[in-house]
Amino acid sequence: MNKFSKKLCLLLFLSVSTHVIAQIEQGPGSFLYNQYEPLKDKPLKVWYYSPKKDPSDLPVLMVLHGTTRNADVYRDNWIGLADKYGILVIAPEFSNGHFPKSRCYNLGNMFNEENIPIEEAKWSYSLIEPLFDHIIGMINGNQQYYAMFGHSAGAQFVHRFAMFKPDNRAHTIISSNAGWYTLPDLQVNFPYGLRNTTASEDQLKKVFQKKMIIQLGEADIDTNHKSLRKTKEALQQGEHRFARGQYFYQQAVQMADALSTDFNWEIRTVPMAGHFNKDMAIPAATYLFPEYLVHK
Repeated sequence: MNKFSKKLCLLLFLSVSTHVIAQIEQGPGSFLYNQYEPLKDKPLKVWYYSPKKDPSDLPVLMVLHGTTRNADVYRDNWIGLADKYGILVIAPEFSNGHFPKSRCYNLGNMFNEENIPIEEAKWSYSLIEPLFDHIIGMINGNQQYYAMFGHSAGAQFVHRFAMFKPDNRAHTIISSNAGWYTLPDLQVNFPYGLRNTTASEDQLKKVFQKKMIIQLGEADIDTNHKSLRKTKEALQQGEHRFARGQYFYQQAVQMADALSTDFNWEIRTVPMAGHFNKDMAIPAATYLFPEYLVHK
């Protein structure tokens, strides 16, 4: 084989290999996801854990990290629970490099720095559904739905994802210990409400019909926590996270009643739990996956 032929073969190999979907192996691992075309220039590092070699029939859990972007740690917090309940854990990392500050991560990249709307295809929320499809392709699975858990900034991400992407395939979304909320109120300006966004009354009806859990640590009451937002609008929701979660839930109850629609949200509190992801993951897993206990 001459030099030209060798070079051509190498180029063909590289071309083909870049389109091969990597496999999810048993145990912890990670891969780079850049197959979503509108945000191809902002790849996600996706951390995962599979309790068995063939995860094609495992329930899928999407775990959304906090403001420190430590998706690997969040994944690790779920490893024991994944083994116990038999679940495939997927923890996408929205890096500061590609999704800087809260505007681009937990506020969804819905507006630019000049407060001009960004097309929906480029929202950070828009990555979740195609990532789920990619995961199913990787494991050759037939799962049609997934569960979703977010803590702190991740809790902000998931409750807004629920409101702005109501046609998602999450069967249950758990928003755990969010620092503040986007209220389901069309008269309050974004990001504290839905005014000036694409949201509508019909959309809110869909949102309220989805299963969403507002999970709160009863000891998450530090009014001086370093990452607790203290704007006037945030303080109107409560002095600390525990109070703000209750306020958000009550506002949702009132709005659902005003819209005369079904309401499938719940509020669940965790005794003695503060602002720690691991403490909130345990009761979340018990709620989400009781029928999947491996020893049963």
